[in-house]
Amino acid sequence: MRVLRYINALSLDVVAGALICALFFSKLFNTQLPAVVLATLGLAVWSVYTIDHLWDASHSKLPATTLRHQLHKEFDKLFRLMVFAAITVGVVLFFYLPAPTQKYGLLLTAVILGYFLSIVLWGNKTLYHKEPLVALVYTCGIALGPYSLAQTNFSASHLLVLAQFGCLAFTNLLLFTYFETETDRQQDFGSFSRTVGKKSTRRTIITMLLGILFSVISACSIWSDNEVITSSQWVIAGMSIPLILLTIWPRYFSENDRYRVLGDAIFFIPLLVL
Repeated sequence: MRVLRYINALSLDVVAGALICALFFSKLFNTQLPAVVLATLGLAVWSVYTIDHLWDASHSKLPATTLRHQLHKEFDKLFRLMVFAAITVGVVLFFYLPAPTQKYGLLLTAVILGYFLSIVLWGNKTLYHKEPLVALVYTCGIALGPYSLAQTNFSASHLLVLAQFGCLAFTNLLLFTYFETETDRQQDFGSFSRTVGKKSTRRTIITMLLGILFSVISACSIWSDNEVITSSQWVIAGMSIPLILLTIWPRYFSENDRYRVLGDAIFFIPLLVL
């Protein structure tokens, strides 16, 4: 468990999950992802998450209380150097991406830069919109490569899977803020849970999960003859189960950051259909 906590604190599991989900969407869109697309995505995801952790660690008013903030605070210079190297390599790889992927990649990069600019201008404690924005950017980033190179026409079923995936990402982040409400309050970090309260956050989580499961049942009924869509619905349902467990047993999963390990592990579930 200790090793998993360090892997999670360094965002390595997040990167692996992002690559797996990108391959999942490439199957959904009937396309093959070049290695350069996967490499660029992995570097981008790790850089964004690490920059966010470095910002939190450096602007905390109190001693770091989580492992990821402790590591990023203690090894601040090393992480900054690694981020610089990752971004440099990513910029070089960008010029080797397929033209459609470059176009969408520039749009997404502008949104990400806008997000970090908002943090610089207004600070973390005002970012009540952080969770939905991060979920949207994460979903777009994962689907960007497969969508830009899609060999099939974009359909309502594809849009549904994208929406389901985005809702799962958002619900996952809501659970994290739910578990970290007190820590965020101590560190004066802004979050959805701090803004609306833990009870309202929990109600939102339950509503999102019920909505996702209802959409899965509906999709399986409507597209029962489409093997790709039905298999994707099994994946969405499977990704929902760990989040349901986190909601039912918060006390158990609050110990030793278990909620983060399990929450990020849901993005490995698409491996079942690859």
